[in-house]
Amino acid sequence: MKKVITLAALVFSNSTFSMGVDTMLLVSDEYGNGVFTVSNEKTIPEFIQTKIIQVEVQDNQLVRTPYTEDNVDDWRVTLTHPKMIVEPGREKNVGVRSLCGSKCDFSHDQYFFVRFEPSPYDPEVNKKSEVSNNFGYRPIFVIPANKQKIDFSIVVKNDELVVENNGNTFIKAHIDQCNDKVNSECQLTALSLAGRKRGYKLPKHIDTKNLMVEVVNHDQSYRKKVYLDDEK
Repeated sequence: MKKVITLAALVFSNSTFSMGVDTMLLVSDEYGNGVFTVSNEKTIPEFIQTKIIQVEVQDNQLVRTPYTEDNVDDWRVTLTHPKMIVEPGREKNVGVRSLCGSKCDFSHDQYFFVRFEPSPYDPEVNKKSEVSNNFGYRPIFVIPANKQKIDFSIVVKNDELVVENNGNTFIKAHIDQCNDKVNSECQLTALSLAGRKRGYKLPKHIDTKNLMVEVVNHDQSYRKKVYLDDEK
């Protein structure tokens, strides 16, 4: 079943959990594969379950399709470890493997949320605990378009960075105004998926006069500095 959702923003943030994932954005290799590294900083084992949610952009909205047994024939990726136990202080690699074949249209990006849901594990009874204070992670996995078309517009309006991505691949728009005097709420990295237009709230210490935004694609083969003025 498909669900249509809108997200406030796809931005990078730092959160502290006992379970860790090495990246919140993973771009596949040329074969559509990639690897997440999951770590356990707790003093007890963690039982971790995973879920894959396919994401498509339709009419400027994100349409997500959770992978279940009912739609297994339509899966485009799979994981090497759907369930795992990570011992204290240890790491485990979780591979993402492409199943695309002829299913995927590589004229544009393929997007997937990979959700890692931890809970304590009791080896004495060989089962997971029903109680957990961890909320987990939901990084995004991207199989990029085989021929990238970069096409975007960026403006500043009403204290927001408005990014419209008309290309076929995602871009990152980065602002950094941090210095020796200002070291908080002075930078922003916004992830803009292909086909999306949305606004990202600017941190309060960003000066919108003669604002410089650096735009890059997934492998930084495209890099451009854009200079903007605030539009009230």
